[in-house]
Amino acid sequence: MRHRLHRLQDAEGKGLSYSALARKLLGAEGLSEAPSRAILEPLLEANPQVSRDGADVWILPEDCLRSRFLADVTFAVVDIETTGGRPPQHRITELAAVRVRGGRVVEEFDALVNPGREIPWSVVRLTGITDAMVAGRPGISEVLPGFLDFISGSAFVAHCASFDFHFIRYFARELLGRELAPQILCTFKLAQRLLPEAGRYNLGELGAYLGLAEGAQERHRALGDARATARILLRLLRMLQLLGLETLDQVLAHQEPLPKEPPPLAEGLSIDPAVVEDLPAERGVFRLVDGRDRTVYAGRAADIRRAVRDLFYPRSRSGARFAQRLHAVEKVEARTLESELGMSIRAARLARDSRLMNGASPGAGAGFLKIGLASKFPRVYASHRLVADGSAYYGPFRRQVHLQDLIGAIHSVFPLRRLARSGKDGAEEGERPAGPPPLLSPELYAQLIEGLQRMLEGRLGQEEEGDLLALLGQAWSGSGPSSARLRRQTGRLRRLIQSHGLSGPSVERRDLIIVEPGETRQHRVCYFVRRGLLAGEMEFARSAPPVEALAARIREVFFAGGEDSAEPGKESMEEAAIIAAWLRRELMEGFIVEISPAAGAEEVLQALLTALRDPEAAGTTVSA
Repeated sequence: MRHRLHRLQDAEGKGLSYSALARKLLGAEGLSEAPSRAILEPLLEANPQVSRDGADVWILPEDCLRSRFLADVTFAVVDIETTGGRPPQHRITELAAVRVRGGRVVEEFDALVNPGREIPWSVVRLTGITDAMVAGRPGISEVLPGFLDFISGSAFVAHCASFDFHFIRYFARELLGRELAPQILCTFKLAQRLLPEAGRYNLGELGAYLGLAEGAQERHRALGDARATARILLRLLRMLQLLGLETLDQVLAHQEPLPKEPPPLAEGLSIDPAVVEDLPAERGVFRLVDGRDRTVYAGRAADIRRAVRDLFYPRSRSGARFAQRLHAVEKVEARTLESELGMSIRAARLARDSRLMNGASPGAGAGFLKIGLASKFPRVYASHRLVADGSAYYGPFRRQVHLQDLIGAIHSVFPLRRLARSGKDGAEEGERPAGPPPLLSPELYAQLIEGLQRMLEGRLGQEEEGDLLALLGQAWSGSGPSSARLRRQTGRLRRLIQSHGLSGPSVERRDLIIVEPGETRQHRVCYFVRRGLLAGEMEFARSAPPVEALAARIREVFFAGGEDSAEPGKESMEEAAIIAAWLRRELMEGFIVEISPAAGAEEVLQALLTALRDPEAAGTTVSA
């Protein structure tokens, strides 16, 4: 088919400037010459139907000049605001979408949503959405049906679309039983492909780069960001039109990065490549096995096939060296798992029998805050591992600097004895003291330790903090900070504790039932945690929880009476560290039943069964 051509020239027959081309081809009024050229020249040169004559006149098919590119496609440009980065423990606070068709916005949807939990202050500062603003609003289960109807039948568009779509798909599936499978267009990925020289691709800077700086005052609210994304989408569509693309499928394909040459299979391996390609591209754990059914290596991955493929098809010298240690592997065993906790525990168990270990102990992170309660004068210091030694452990921390900052803040408030830097008695290296603390009686010292633990665990009320300040003043007895300084330093310590999420009992004192998905979302696994240690687990179909078996296990683990007969082994402490790390990192897919000392077996069972029946319990902690 022959296309009618159009010459882009001025009245004198000369080629238009790039800023004039940007106005004509992109509708961009605010772009100067240099960015206009950087944007347009690669597009025009990449289209085989576009040419340029000796007078620098671009000659384009008239189809490239149509302003209503993909006029028969409806785009739903979506943005959401949330309490954090991951459902279900984080919830949606605002839903917005603008419907785009024929090159313009034709309809808008916007609704605030009550997340059913407190909005973190850091999110309030970013979005401006407060608890008071959403207090009287409907919950997500009421708002979502209308939103899904609004975007139904449209291509789903968002900036960093995987984030918005993950939240919406999760709550649509869990609360409404609706599966979503729209065509998804990500303006972030598309801009990276079309504008490699832009460098930064957040909404504000990308809009400015494209001459769309207006609307900055609407940022970080869902409707304002959806409108900004829609403006960017329309400009990117005009750019795709200049490339000669004609269909939505071509546009969707173009957002993906250019394929790279795949690395070859490492030399000297026994594995059949078909074994690797047959693995599931899903979350879970895997085990590399030799001809004698021995575990050579084990791990966990968000995409099992990709992770195993990277081992056998290395992309770096270090990867190639490691691949040579896998020469005896003949098969791969894999198990899909939906839960981060389940993946971590099973990967640790598989790794115990592995001939190639990963090195660092899983779950410990940057270490724990330890209070050595077995001592007459307990010290506070960092420990890189959990030990069943009667101490209290808080953490783990994700960064060592956070742990050290907290230890320093504790010693600035509490006149506690410190460890020598030599790390005697199996302890980790402590902080260098600024001077010796005052000599305290065992009784006063014990009161300070109790006050510190109450602060760490979020059990210190406002009145009690005043009593603690008086006690601290008595303990320092004039040799420490002034009253005003001590009050400021106590406030700083409280803020550090809150920022690090230390608001529950120490690791080894927690009695919990953690309920998470199993191999699929239609399965559930109960992890029974007694005093921080994994005491058992039970897997069952989500639709048919085994009530009698659950009741029996609850009585056996939490209410059978008697003291623990044996000291936990290394494996039990390793799993306790994994559970503690999981609790701190907000990776919950199910829910937690927190068991109070006053609860009875029947109360615990009823709390568990009620939460199992309630889809909105996901991401929460239920008290029993």
